[in-house]
Amino acid sequence: MALIKTHGAAAVFIGVIIESVIVPIPSPLIIMGAGAILIEPGLGLGAALPGILGKIVLPGAVASTLGAFIGYGIAYWGGKPVIDRFSSFLGFTWDEILGMEKRLEGRVGPMLFFLRALPIVPLSLISAAAGVLRIPAAPFTIWTFLGSVPRCLVLGVLGYMTRDSYEGLAGNLNKAESFVSLGIVAGAFALILFLRARMRRA
Repeated sequence: MALIKTHGAAAVFIGVIIESVIVPIPSPLIIMGAGAILIEPGLGLGAALPGILGKIVLPGAVASTLGAFIGYGIAYWGGKPVIDRFSSFLGFTWDEILGMEKRLEGRVGPMLFFLRALPIVPLSLISAAAGVLRIPAAPFTIWTFLGSVPRCLVLGVLGYMTRDSYEGLAGNLNKAESFVSLGIVAGAFALILFLRARMRRA
């Protein structure tokens, strides 16, 4: 927060990339803090909007897109070897992943946009899933950036409007994101158990 106060949009850019890599940093905190710190208090929302867009949304969306490539790249290059090695445990094969990719063709972009736009959906899991499904880099970049814009806008406006209490709200959003993450992991584990049971029956 001190760096954001001193360096403005540049610190927002670096902070969002860092929180993309270091999980313990609550993902809403950087953008909401920037909304509270960088925008002059007392402005109406219309007057504050240009500053929010220029100082927060643009650097935040670009940094979020670049940071997303970390999880995407690891899953893209490492997903196939891991699935091939543990397919008997997982209950599905790489060919089935490719079949899922074909079934989702044409719908992945809007899904990616929607999931990245929601402030309570964990971004690292979205990026990793996109990498495992081997979504091409160009549409991944475009849809990730487009989805990051409304996410950063909503969080930036919330930070500006809750200037004195943004840290508490950011913490609550982060808790909600953690519950969503646990739900996704639990759902994936349950799916693996189901697929393993299906393989044994087959």
